[in-house]
Amino acid sequence: MGAYNGNSANIDTIAAGTPVWRVHWTSSAYRPNVFNRSNIAPWVDARTLDTRTSALPVQGRFEPVHDRAVCPGGAALGGYLYLGLSVGAVVAEGILRGQDIPPDLIIRKRLLAGKSLAQLVLDDDVEVAVLDGQRNLIRLGQDASLTACTWRDYGKTRRIATDILTNTPAAHGLRYECRHGRNELALMLIDGRAVPALTVVRSAPLEHPSGTSAPVTPADGPGMR
Repeated sequence: MGAYNGNSANIDTIAAGTPVWRVHWTSSAYRPNVFNRSNIAPWVDARTLDTRTSALPVQGRFEPVHDRAVCPGGAALGGYLYLGLSVGAVVAEGILRGQDIPPDLIIRKRLLAGKSLAQLVLDDDVEVAVLDGQRNLIRLGQDASLTACTWRDYGKTRRIATDILTNTPAAHGLRYECRHGRNELALMLIDGRAVPALTVVRSAPLEHPSGTSAPVTPADGPGMR
């Protein structure tokens, strides 16, 4: 990916009433609509790490960088919440992220252990910076690698995303294509400007108490085993 050119991003509005989805830890003390405000991962340039002697960083692709030495305006963006605009998106982002896709396209039960799927709905219109589509990426000096790179480049993608949001003051988050589902769209919302209101509709474990996987229809994405 190239250097961010400083342009503000194109904006789109996610309408009130839009259903969104999230995969979360079943045992979490926090509701699925709670933004992560107090446990922002430290910024790490993973390209400099020797993975034989260093633990892998826990950072995600786009959450705001709060280190003022790296992104001076990042802390003002506040906390974050990752969501999918479809079940396929949260399977791609919440289950398959960092995994190799098996040739039989079946998701193994171990990847579902301890996880739940929540359906939420946006209570208000939310404006987001658009990172999907070639035209929108070119405006920012970027290409598809911004949303398709591996964890080794998350230090760079976090900096770019933080700078884009800082330079796009109307945005309350980002919309982007999923790495493991290029036809699926995901959101990363922030709460530093105004907290996007979300209502939890329902949440259920992906793994049944018996240890079997919850059934998934073909339209939802890869199957589960």
